[in-house]
Amino acid sequence: MSSNATIIRRNLSLFPAFGLGLGVAVSVGLARFAYALLLPAMRESLNWNYVAAGSLNTANALGYIVGAVSAYFLLRKSRPSQLFIIGLLLTIVAVLATGLRSDLLWLTSTRLLAGIGAAWVFACGGALVAARYHTHQTLRRVATGLFFAGAGIGIAVSGLVVNPIIAALGNPAWPTAWLALGVVAAIASVWPIMEASRIAGEANAVSRGALDLRGLMPSMLAYFLFACGYIVYMTFIFAWIQAQGLSWMFGTAAWFVLGSGVAVAPFIWRRALDTWNPAVVLAASCFVTLLGALLPAFFASAPSIILSTALFGSGMFIAPSSVAVLVHRTLESNQWAKGITLFTVVFSFGQAIGPIGAGWIADSEGLTRSLYFGAALLAVASGLALIGLGSISARMQD
Repeated sequence: MSSNATIIRRNLSLFPAFGLGLGVAVSVGLARFAYALLLPAMRESLNWNYVAAGSLNTANALGYIVGAVSAYFLLRKSRPSQLFIIGLLLTIVAVLATGLRSDLLWLTSTRLLAGIGAAWVFACGGALVAARYHTHQTLRRVATGLFFAGAGIGIAVSGLVVNPIIAALGNPAWPTAWLALGVVAAIASVWPIMEASRIAGEANAVSRGALDLRGLMPSMLAYFLFACGYIVYMTFIFAWIQAQGLSWMFGTAAWFVLGSGVAVAPFIWRRALDTWNPAVVLAASCFVTLLGALLPAFFASAPSIILSTALFGSGMFIAPSSVAVLVHRTLESNQWAKGITLFTVVFSFGQAIGPIGAGWIADSEGLTRSLYFGAALLAVASGLALIGLGSISARMQD
């Protein structure tokens, strides 16, 4: 009995989900979003325009496409846990390498590799959480949200690492900041690698067979537009804050609030993830990020920026959480990794398009207009997510 009780307590713990979520903290919070903090310093030191700055983020997004597409096929022969660990190690190497040289080809290559690693971590991690909590359906949903919310930890930590370095040493110190992020990434990766290596279960099995996508296309298209829209804000918001003449300390505070919003979001949205139709959760998360994106464009003040980052952070990673729940509730368990990976492929294409379009708008019309562009995409995504509501409800009842 005592042994059984120990197993039950271990299964009910959210610590494994938190540990796996540190993989997202590294691959997304540190490797991808920290670039928004370093963009102004790199742009100034390397004499880039906004299109060039956006293209480097697009290189990361293209790597994400390569990673997501390759994962879709690799999962036919590899377990999600194996691909998760390899992706995490690749991300660490890429982040460290970004601080070693300054030529554009090198930086493009490291951002590309970081994108590949991040896609493997992001796509496979949701299936690992599902495997870890396969006997606790309700807990699995909040655990899924907690996994994706790990990005918030990475976002908050990146602000505490990058901004003091740039403030103390100036814009030319951006390579030092990348090296510091790489060291933090290596330390933070120990726990998720340990968790992934001991997870077993059907959702961690090799994926076989074709996916049944009946009724899922509206959600997939909404997720694509969400990716196009949210990445605009995440790429340029820190540069926009600096353009308003606000201090680096305020920018750090706003970035920390954004990361904290991501981190606490699973608990704010717990009831929604447990009881709402996943399509409704996706629509609601798109709408909340829309409000967050519009606030600084309409009200360029310090309080509105703080509220903006809090709103945006609280909704941003509920979108992938809702997609993971959608996959869990409409596909067989041995198809979860493959299903989440397919949604990740769609997401990665949207994420690649957003920064280039927004960069072109920022160069020609200003950063505020680029925020409008991202918000418009989020508005359409919110509406599209609701179109497939009926068909998704029918599939969940089958």
